[in-house]
Amino acid sequence: MFFHRLLFKTPADARKAVIGIIGGGGKTSLMHRLGSELALMHHPVILSSLTKDGYSEDHPVHFFSALEDEAFRTAVFRKENPVFIMDSIENDYKLIGLSQNQMETLTPDAEVMIFECDGARKRPIKAHQPYDPVVPEFATHAIVVVGADAVGARIESQFVHRPELFREIWDVKATYEMEPEFIAKVLTSHYGYLQKLPADIELSYFVNKADLYPQEATQLAKAISRVSNAAVFYGSLENELLEQIH
Repeated sequence: MFFHRLLFKTPADARKAVIGIIGGGGKTSLMHRLGSELALMHHPVILSSLTKDGYSEDHPVHFFSALEDEAFRTAVFRKENPVFIMDSIENDYKLIGLSQNQMETLTPDAEVMIFECDGARKRPIKAHQPYDPVVPEFATHAIVVVGADAVGARIESQFVHRPELFREIWDVKATYEMEPEFIAKVLTSHYGYLQKLPADIELSYFVNKADLYPQEATQLAKAISRVSNAAVFYGSLENELLEQIH
């Protein structure tokens, strides 16, 4: 299954796209999957993040400072595609992402750029802080990712990133079990995820983990589609499933 369908009818349509991915429940996997798909037609595809990220088993990391050497940069772009670029190392497990300025300087080199915009600590849904990175104005497309396991989950730390803030923003108790319509409101509201997106960006939604939670994924995708004009998909990155709500 080709996940470029989240945004493009054919891979060729992705030329000069700058794609930001926000949310929770599969952003990193989606970024690397899209990168591998689109690298079959476009060169170079650059992958990165505006926040901390982990190492990838598929794509070795390069650091922004090293790529300032023009000869090294040319050699890397010639032999690798996609190219995964971060700022520095935090520890054995985490990398520090780029600033918006660093990322913007890379866009002229990229035939396609794909990057994560925020962290969710592997939770399916989150509350945003004012200081969280936004999808920058130079982005052309965005994908909002949510895990289907958010449906029916309580507002607790094992399911929600920043549960205390989430409860405050949305005026719900920890024992509230999230319904599809409520989650759709969070994802499509300017008090929720849309506060981090440019107003005129090309937007798609992806409900992940449909292999594990098929009924919940379908219900959530339909709920989002009822309140948003954006394209809405559900499926599984793990099992390579992708369906669109029409």
